[in-house]
Amino acid sequence: MPHLLPRIDPEPPPGYVDFVARHLEPLRRDAERVTGDERGADWLYPEVLMDVATRWPWFELTRRWLRRPRTPDTFLHHAFERRLQQWHTERTGSVDVEVRPIDVWSGDVAYRRPPDPPEWSSAAVRLAPFLAGRRTVTFSPVAEAAIAWWHAYDTYRRRLLIGGVTVAVLVFAFLLQFTA
Repeated sequence: MPHLLPRIDPEPPPGYVDFVARHLEPLRRDAERVTGDERGADWLYPEVLMDVATRWPWFELTRRWLRRPRTPDTFLHHAFERRLQQWHTERTGSVDVEVRPIDVWSGDVAYRRPPDPPEWSSAAVRLAPFLAGRRTVTFSPVAEAAIAWWHAYDTYRRRLLIGGVTVAVLVFAFLLQFTA
């Protein structure tokens, strides 16, 4: 049965994976450039990809019916700017305390004290900065697309549930109005 509104399947479509493959490296590079650090970039670019994934079915409709193939690219830039503003607001909205790492020398090796991890972190997370050096991480477009798509799918399911509950409450209130 055809659906009037676009749906999101649990698996990312090939078009979205291709889109992520084309834009992942420039997006990561721009995120790191504007945030100034790797942690900010690691928060920013997945959120932008999730925003695009959430609206991907609509982009497919505009591509097919309105012949506008550049809509996802335009939205990517708008989502990037919006998420960057959100990141900046969250970062500057809280108390700005800069913790500088303390260098402790022991022989030829310099150890840096990392920032305090959150209370809920595991021992592995707390020990990782001391055990592993700086490693180059490669990012797979397929994995990044799958993760962003799953978050978009989860958002889609949550919105359907909230909409269904809202409609049920409104129908119940409407029926209750006629019985009273």
